[in-house]
Amino acid sequence: MESKQALIVGDLVLKSVATTTAYMIATVIAAFVRRNDGVRNGGEIGIDCDGPCTKRCNGRVCTSAEDCWSGVCGVNKTCSVPSCSDNIKNGLETGVDCGEVCPLKCGSQSCKRCSECQSGVCIDWPGCAEATCYDGVRNGGEIGIDCDGPCLRRCNDRACISDDDCWSGVCGINKTCSVPSCYDNVQNGLETGVDCGWFCPLRCNSQFCASDAV
Repeated sequence: MESKQALIVGDLVLKSVATTTAYMIATVIAAFVRRNDGVRNGGEIGIDCDGPCTKRCNGRVCTSAEDCWSGVCGVNKTCSVPSCSDNIKNGLETGVDCGEVCPLKCGSQSCKRCSECQSGVCIDWPGCAEATCYDGVRNGGEIGIDCDGPCLRRCNDRACISDDDCWSGVCGINKTCSVPSCYDNVQNGLETGVDCGWFCPLRCNSQFCASDAV
C-alpha cells in the first residue's frame, strides 16, 4: 500500500516538475518573442529596445555595437540610427546595407543594371549575384578588384612569397605583387593569352593580323 502511494506521489511530483519546466520555457520564449516582435510593447522604451530588452535604443549611451538595437555604436559612444552605409545588416535591410529600404539590392533580387546591386554584378537569373573573389568587381570588402579583404589573392604592391599569392600572378624580385604587364610571361590583367591580346601589342593565336610583324 505504502509503495503504491509512493508511486502516486512520485508521479504527481514529476508531472508538477514537467508542468513548471514547460511553463518556464514558454515564459522565456514569450519574453524573447516580445523583445523581437517589431512592436513597442512590454515596457519597451522603443521598438524592441530598452525597458526589459537588453538592446538599447538609438541615441542611448553604448560601449560596443552589441549594446545597440541598430548594431551601431557611433564614434560619440551613442547608438546610431540604422543606415544603408554602416556595413551592418540592421533596420529593415534584408542583407548588409541592401534590400527593402536601401537603394542597392541584395543577392538574388531582380535587377536590370549592375549599378542596382550591392555586389555590382547583375545576371539574367536569378538577378543580383553575391560578391565573389572572381567577378572582376571590387566588392564584398575587397581592397582591390578580387584581391585582399576576404580574398586569398593579394593586390598589387602587397607583400608576397610566391606568384600564387598575387592577383596579378607576379611576385616581383622585391617580394611585392607586381602590376600585370605584357612582358611578365603570365596571362593576367585583361590579356586573352600569355602576354598577348587585348591591350598588349602582340596578338594571340587565331586573332586577326595584318602582317607577320604583329
